[in-house]
Amino acid sequence: MYNILLKATMLTLLLISSLSHAASCTLSLGIETHFPPHIIKTKNGWSGLSVELMQRLAVEVGCEVILIESPWRRSMRLIAQGKLDVISHLTFSPERQQRFAFIGPHHLEHIYLVADPAAIPAVTSLEQLTQDVDLTDIAMLDGAYYGEHFATLQAQAGLRRQLVYIGNNLDKMALLKAGRVNAVLEDLSVLRYWQADKTSTAGRFQPLLEVHQGPVYFGFNKATLSTEQLGQLANAWQQLHRSGELSNIVSRYQQRDSELNVPPPEPHL
Repeated sequence: MYNILLKATMLTLLLISSLSHAASCTLSLGIETHFPPHIIKTKNGWSGLSVELMQRLAVEVGCEVILIESPWRRSMRLIAQGKLDVISHLTFSPERQQRFAFIGPHHLEHIYLVADPAAIPAVTSLEQLTQDVDLTDIAMLDGAYYGEHFATLQAQAGLRRQLVYIGNNLDKMALLKAGRVNAVLEDLSVLRYWQADKTSTAGRFQPLLEVHQGPVYFGFNKATLSTEQLGQLANAWQQLHRSGELSNIVSRYQQRDSELNVPPPEPHL
């Protein structure tokens, strides 16, 4: 009888310990102030495509997401300090892989040079911006990486002097609307959401030149998450993609001529 009671007590303690461990599993996600349709801040709290996708992934591995409002540059510092577990919209590079495990991709980014074509000189290629076309001020997100080709152009004096680095996307679009900058570099899905959400005057801004197209990932901090945890997250993402649950979430955010989708899983752990 004593042995039976002892075994029952041990099983109960193990169950309590397991539940306590699951409840304590949290993933801190760094998020922009407002980056619709991916991150949306309202008086009722946070929503958006990236937020919902991350929350669903966390549930799949028995975790909870804690949202940390932080500009992009600050989020990168928090990652380095071990104070943040994950950020979204991270473009893969071998250098970044030293610090991040890339799970996803969660979005196929289409970055364009966006401007009012009636208010700037005619431009037909990015290379012109390094030579004979000067738009004066082109706003882009501070710390953003848009592939090797743009990085090469960005380093050239002709384009470099035109670029204005902004801390968050909300300010970037506000500067464009106010005429404080003549152009921005922006994802097509963000542009279309902004145009649908604002007055009709926003319609004068058009995607003129494609700057970069490529997948972006959830970047998980290798300093705060174990190899086992990262493997579980990658496997869970693949399962959610295979089951169609991720596509169901994406379908709620579809817009005109900027079809959203979740690309096939291609993790870099």
